[in-house]
Amino acid sequence: TFANAAGPVGQAVAVRITADKARFFHCRFLGFQDTLYTHGNESRQYYFDCYIEGTVDFIFGSSTALFDSCVIYGKKGGYFTAASTPQQKTFGYVFRNCKFTGNAADGSFYLGRPWRPYAKVLIVNSYLSAIVNKKGWDNWGNAANESTTTFAEFGNTGEGAATTERVSWSKSITADEAKQLNTITI
Repeated sequence: TFANAAGPVGQAVAVRITADKARFFHCRFLGFQDTLYTHGNESRQYYFDCYIEGTVDFIFGSSTALFDSCVIYGKKGGYFTAASTPQQKTFGYVFRNCKFTGNAADGSFYLGRPWRPYAKVLIVNSYLSAIVNKKGWDNWGNAANESTTTFAEFGNTGEGAATTERVSWSKSITADEAKQLNTITI
């Protein structure tokens, strides 16, 4: 377990990962705002069967990261992710077979917002509970981000998975594109 016990005091990173090819298996990351900092434009990270909890932007940074079969637990309301993917990168964050849940009120969590203009977040074959806001994504108060970000979903289930009310600038990927995600290696 990696934990920041400062409580809800604003930014309080529990872990900052800068290394390339970092891998975490069966780990817990506990905090509030900014729990897990995936730092480094050239950093590639893999998380398997991990539990990550927080409030605002609690998974954030510029690394390419694959979250595989993880529980993403939102407390109080906020944003699950704040990616700052470099423009030239194919992938930012990929969540595959994950569970987005928490103790927050229904509709109180967005899947993500762009920390930088070319943020990329894909959520595939995951469970999205009712705490997920129907709009899904936020532009961080900057309409220009809507034309540069890649926020996409495919094959998700649960009360928060319906895409009919998602923001118009989010995307859905095809089944073939989703299959290609199975070949990602970190």
